[in-house]
Amino acid sequence: MAKFSLCIEPVLTGLDFYDRIKAAADLGLDAVEFWDPVDRDIDKIAALSRQHNIPVAICCLKQAWTIRLNFPASVVIKNVTESVEIAKAMGCPSLIGLSGDVEAKTDTQKNILIENLKRVADVMVKADVTLNVEALNSLVDHKGYYLDSTYLGFEILQCVNCDNIRLLYDVYHMQIMEGNIIENVTKNIANIGHFHSAGTPGRHEHFGGDNDYNNIIQAVEKTGYDRYFGLEYWPTYEDEKSIADVMNYLRD
Repeated sequence: MAKFSLCIEPVLTGLDFYDRIKAAADLGLDAVEFWDPVDRDIDKIAALSRQHNIPVAICCLKQAWTIRLNFPASVVIKNVTESVEIAKAMGCPSLIGLSGDVEAKTDTQKNILIENLKRVADVMVKADVTLNVEALNSLVDHKGYYLDSTYLGFEILQCVNCDNIRLLYDVYHMQIMEGNIIENVTKNIANIGHFHSAGTPGRHEHFGGDNDYNNIIQAVEKTGYDRYFGLEYWPTYEDEKSIADVMNYLRD
């Protein structure tokens, strides 16, 4: 059965950030996740996670939108190493990293990403933490973002060749960019370390959009994938009711 993690950044916004951890547990989620760990009380998050028996599935590298994976190697290695220590303090098994933006008409970034990811591979293996490079859509939400294709992402990962460096497959973003979700996921599941999801278009509830998430999740389960399927969406009505409805739909 799929394990669902809830990104607590865009939901439950009427609650204090830390109170959202208990709320997610009460709503039946299997785990929580969030974005930038900078300025968060990591010890408090870890304690609340243990208290409410709801693990932290994933968070971003420190300042992930500022320090991208195509930065100079020394900067990337330092940031990844420090972020791994934060993740370990929370018992968090995974991190999210981002490519840079397109800077020229020629492809100036693919080889840099490959080399930088190879350089941090030993850090991830020794810590037993997975770094998930996220592909985003460049048509609606993140214009100019370089890694806007899972085909490119999987090619990069084949070159890096490390089980602790994988792709974060966001169904919402990839429905916009390329579709063909089930085939792409099932063919490349060995290179996927985490999923994000939302209804497309709009990035709202999962049952209001182009994708049949029940079929997608069933296909993922058949592959033997045993990591988390993350819910990262913006509710269109009262948060608790929306989350409960999404969970009922996904577990139907």
